[in-house]
Amino acid sequence: MANIFLNSALLVIIHFSVSTFSVKSTTILTDQLALLAFKDNIIHDSENVLTTNWSASFPVCNWFGVSCGSKHRRVTALNLTGLQLVGTLPPHLGNLSFLSLLSVRYNRFHGRLKIDKD
Repeated sequence: MANIFLNSALLVIIHFSVSTFSVKSTTILTDQLALLAFKDNIIHDSENVLTTNWSASFPVCNWFGVSCGSKHRRVTALNLTGLQLVGTLPPHLGNLSFLSLLSVRYNRFHGRLKIDKD
């Protein structure tokens, strides 16, 4: 009987550990995919900042111009001011649910961002 209880307890612990890991990995993955979609919509990157720095091989929070919150490790700020980027703003940026600062001044972007007001 003790074995059944121990096995059940271990299954519960493993289940919650895997669920927690899955949630954490998919949330930063969502941010990464949104930023890579943004990068794909850049048609001119004169200084190759995004081309050489934004890669799925590196953690998103280490990418140039990207800041992440210390608590949730989600993208909270995107500062690409003055890079002379040219492109469109994809709707994928709306998936950056923790984003509180977006600075893209002195670039040439087209498109619209929809901002939901709660």
